[in-house]
Amino acid sequence: MAQIFISHSKRDTDIIHFVLDAFAGTKVKPHLEEFEKEVPTGVNAQKIAADIQMSNAVFVLLSENVQKLSHTRDWIVWECGTAVNKEIFVFEPFETLGNISVVVPRVTHYVLFERTEEWRKYLRSVIDCYDDSHVLPTLSAATGGGALLGEGPGAAIGFGLGLVSLLLIDSARPRFGADTKCFKCLSNYKVHRYGESRCPVCNERLAIKPTELPPLLP
Repeated sequence: MAQIFISHSKRDTDIIHFVLDAFAGTKVKPHLEEFEKEVPTGVNAQKIAADIQMSNAVFVLLSENVQKLSHTRDWIVWECGTAVNKEIFVFEPFETLGNISVVVPRVTHYVLFERTEEWRKYLRSVIDCYDDSHVLPTLSAATGGGALLGEGPGAAIGFGLGLVSLLLIDSARPRFGADTKCFKCLSNYKVHRYGESRCPVCNERLAIKPTELPPLLP
């Protein structure tokens, strides 16, 4: 079962509940770790790193609590640095824009969201993109067909068909957001909202024009 690692402050109950509501009814599991007392070390850090690597993506929930709590901020930055080859979504409440200056050096998506039904549905659409429940049946069917051809070349053909199927599935996955590049730090990532914004990498204030975004965005 696919899972998404959620990096957050346990004090942000309203934001957490909003995000978890978006997972309801999907085949993607949210994974939360709550350990905010010290910089990650030893076994705890190893477990969290393993959980992140087992996840399909990382959702980072920034807030004013994260801004105020240095230990929480350190954890979040550390977790993002551990998320090698993972898509990292930074979520930030639109109403707190200007009050949060936390930077995330490794980010692929920046989402200024509102706690509305429209945004909940949008978030669920993003989550559904990571549903991999159909991958194993597809791979099994393809490799099984190869097995009917016998060992050797037949099995190799079946395995090849499985890999092609996986590639087609991945390439067909919907991609959300619009590509943007910060004019100051030159970082590339996707944004999910037009209008006033900030760079999550260097905290430079930005303005995203509506024409730069796909029509599917709220």
